Amino acid sequence: MPQAERLRLMREENEWKNNLVMWLFPDSVRDQIPHFWQTWLRCWILCAAVYFGVGALWCYYTYFCFGDKWFAPGTIPAWKDIAEQMRVSNIAMPLYSMLPALTELAAEKGWTRAYPRVENVGLPAYVLYFFLYMTSVEFGVYWMHRILHWGPLYKYLHWDHHKYNKEHTLSPFAGLAFHPLDGVLQAVPYTWTLFYCPMHFLTHEILLFATGVWTTNIHDCLHGRVWPVMGAGYHTIHHTTYKHNYGHYFIFMDYLMGTLTTPEQYDADKAARATAKAKTAKAQ
Repeated sequence: MPQAERLRLMREENEWKNNLVMWLFPDSVRDQIPHFWQTWLRCWILCAAVYFGVGALWCYYTYFCFGDKWFAPGTIPAWKDIAEQMRVSNIAMPLYSMLPALTELAAEKGWTRAYPRVENVGLPAYVLYFFLYMTSVEFGVYWMHRILHWGPLYKYLHWDHHKYNKEHTLSPFAGLAFHPLDGVLQAVPYTWTLFYCPMHFLTHEILLFATGVWTTNIHDCLHGRVWPVMGAGYHTIHHTTYKHNYGHYFIFMDYLMGTLTTPEQYDADKAARATAKAKTAKAQ
């Protein structure tokens, strides 16, 4: 497909996505908003819808429907903690939404390797590029997350998220409760990979917004036991030890880099420490 046609289709698709939200505004208002800012506003509104919609459903299901079965007494987070996580997330969402808006602009300008239609490359190549893209994203998110645990970056950026460091303070609404720059940095591998790996653009954007659902899931403190998925059981350990399980969707990067701790291993180590402590106290 000629580049001009590819970019035209990209622009038309992005305008169609804007229409999913911009109908909420009167035509007299909408016509005054430039395309880029419509895109940013659409991403902000959809981000908020995903965050509050999925978070509310997740909390209702896990806390109100099955909380007495899945959580020990005193481990369900208090409303004040959940409200604080909502407040932090609301402050950050406008900046979060700038990343997909800028990515769409770059794609419309032809600066990325993104393509608008699966038939541009064919289904086999689409699948191959998808796996290459996700491999790059997993690598990038792992190292970005791990770097954010370094000294000043942790103190001034990542600590805002890690103040929720116990099971009774973590909730699905903690998923987007980051310093705004921290949240963008952890998502930026989704964007930079487009500059060297061909990727269907709509699939890229669905994956980017799917992280809003995923991050809700991994902050509910429930271990799903779905190998090799880096689920909530793994991520809860990350919030309590600070030095394990930096990965995104899967455990592979942590395994390769020696930072993986499974929930089963963590529980066994915790029990061993408790036993050793009891023996020491008895000996004294």
